[in-house]
Amino acid sequence: MATRTKRGFVRTGWLTLLVLLAVVGCVPTATPTPSATAVPPTDTAALPTSTPKPTETPTPTYTPTPVPPTPTLTPSPEPTPPPEALVPTGEITPPPPDFAPTPPPPPDIGSGDDEAWVRDYVALVTAMLNSSESVHKVLNTLIEWSTPEGMEGGDPSSVVWSETADLDGDVEDEWLISLPVPERGCGVTWCPAYVVLFEKNDGLFQPWYVVRGSQPEETQVQHPQLRRIEDINADGKTEVLLEQRWCGAHTCFTGLTVGRWDGARWHDLADGPINQAYTEIAVEDRDEDGALEFTLHGGTFGSVGAGLQRQSTLIFDWKDGAYRLVEDIPDPSDHPYYLMLDANTALAEGHWQQALELAKQAVDNPNFEERMAPVEEVDKQRIVSYAAAEAMLVYAHRDDTAQMEAMLEQARRYDFVEPTIYTQAAERLLQVYRETGDVVEACSAMEDVVAQRPDEAVFFQWYGYGTTRLKLEGVCPLDTPSEGESPLL
Repeated sequence: MATRTKRGFVRTGWLTLLVLLAVVGCVPTATPTPSATAVPPTDTAALPTSTPKPTETPTPTYTPTPVPPTPTLTPSPEPTPPPEALVPTGEITPPPPDFAPTPPPPPDIGSGDDEAWVRDYVALVTAMLNSSESVHKVLNTLIEWSTPEGMEGGDPSSVVWSETADLDGDVEDEWLISLPVPERGCGVTWCPAYVVLFEKNDGLFQPWYVVRGSQPEETQVQHPQLRRIEDINADGKTEVLLEQRWCGAHTCFTGLTVGRWDGARWHDLADGPINQAYTEIAVEDRDEDGALEFTLHGGTFGSVGAGLQRQSTLIFDWKDGAYRLVEDIPDPSDHPYYLMLDANTALAEGHWQQALELAKQAVDNPNFEERMAPVEEVDKQRIVSYAAAEAMLVYAHRDDTAQMEAMLEQARRYDFVEPTIYTQAAERLLQVYRETGDVVEACSAMEDVVAQRPDEAVFFQWYGYGTTRLKLEGVCPLDTPSEGESPLL
């Protein structure tokens, strides 16, 4: 009935509609609305192709223009101060004609990172740079301020420098300037400064960032030196490489800071600290991929309590958007403890013959030199017993139970008073291998014995904070270590 009524309207209603439109004087010239009513619903239902499929709707091409972009999606075109607010804010203007700078009171010892003090000092230096004096003369004045009267020590000028370069690619040079700390002087173990990044706007110096050193919690940088301003990581942009040196009670460290300025913010390009004790640093493209690597060789601490130590080579390379530690290569050593550790590494890497040679050297000729700290008898027993177990793993891999028994006997003879936990672990290793013939299962059983009594397994229990440690999860180097941190042995 509804269909007939609507079609009747279509046949008879047009004349009425035209009369009404003529009365009001508004005859439509082109409008789609009449045709919309002229198509009955039943006709459209009979044409399945006239209904758009979900994938054919115009929604994907629709742009929601009423929603403006948020600041987090659109970077601000104007540089913004660093989040720690160590540089002054506000408009930079030239100092008055009668400007006569005087040295500020030095920061209190231990409070050199006070934000307000650093901000005021940078503001003062900025005014000095924007006066009629040259940069060179300003730095000479700062050197005079940094040296207390009657104080003997190194020349502060060794850490005061300035360098210009286009860091952000805007064809305008930025300035990196190292500012000494007033009245703090410069000695062998200390020489503090602040490394500040400036831009020049309308001829005036504008400070934008205080570059932190290798110790992120501190703003003062000790003995800062500029090593490179160039494309360091082969990304087509300019990076900055700074070197610092600082000392503790017994040990001095050298570290690197690598970063980039994009015109608005500083990007730290290191995944973690890049430093080492008593190190020699080389910056070179070792693998010829265009990115420079940082190679540090050293790493021993200068105190007796550090225990047994050896130097190592740390290699930091550009990987996954940051400089990361990619290799830690210890120097070779004939000390039985390091022979034992290196045999463990060889086993984990599947170098069976190398592991056997290192382990047997520790067992057959345990020449325990007293280097930086004495080796107690209990530690000697543990080292020899575990090295014997390492050799037994190689023989198990070769299915040579006779040699496994011989190595176990050597470990037993070295136990002067009573069997150590590692001798008992080696006994368990032999037992499980005889039962199963599975070297990995036997190795895991050996680790389980040690895990049940970890206090008896600790090497150098009372000293050796600088000594490389064997982790509990590494006692069996053939299985997959469990997740999470394990105690050091």
